[in-house]
Amino acid sequence: MVYRSSNKKGNAVTDSLTVMIVLFIFGIMSIAAYMTFDSINTDIQASTDLDANTKQTSQQLYNNFAPTLDAAFLMAFVLFTIFAIVSVFFLDTHPVYFILAVILLFAVFIVGGFLANAWDDVMSDESLAPYANDFRASSFIMGNLLESLGGVVVLILIALFAKFRSGV
Repeated sequence: MVYRSSNKKGNAVTDSLTVMIVLFIFGIMSIAAYMTFDSINTDIQASTDLDANTKQTSQQLYNNFAPTLDAAFLMAFVLFTIFAIVSVFFLDTHPVYFILAVILLFAVFIVGGFLANAWDDVMSDESLAPYANDFRASSFIMGNLLESLGGVVVLILIALFAKFRSGV
C-alpha cells in the first residue's frame, strides 16, 4: 500500500496532527523506557552474579540512553519541520485555499494545546519527573508546543508566500 499525499488536497492539517501525536507518543515512550531501564540498570549494578565488564557496559548504555533519545526527538522535530516547508513547494493549490488552511490550522493549535497540557500533566507526575528532566529538548518542545507550532507555521507561510511570489 503506497501513501500518496500529492493526490489528496488538505492533507497538511491531518499530517500536522499526525506528526504532533507521533512526537508526543515518542516522547512519552522514551521517558517510560528510560524509567524502566533505570530500574534494570539498578538491578544489574546490584547483582553479584555479573562481572564488572557487564556492569560497566550497562552503565554506559544507561548514561547514553536519555541524550540519544532526546537528540532523536529533536532531530525528528527538525526533519518534520523541514519536510513541511519543502512540501509547500510541491503542493499545487490556489491561493484561495489559504483562507481554508488558516481556518483548519485552528484545529492544529487546539490539538497542540491539548497535547501540551497532557505533556505537562504527565511530566509533573512525581514518578516521571526525575526522568523527564534528562530529556531537555523533548520537554522544551512539548512544553512550549504552541509556540513551536507557531514558529513552524510562520516558516511555512514564508515558504508559501515565496512560492507564490516566484511563480513556482
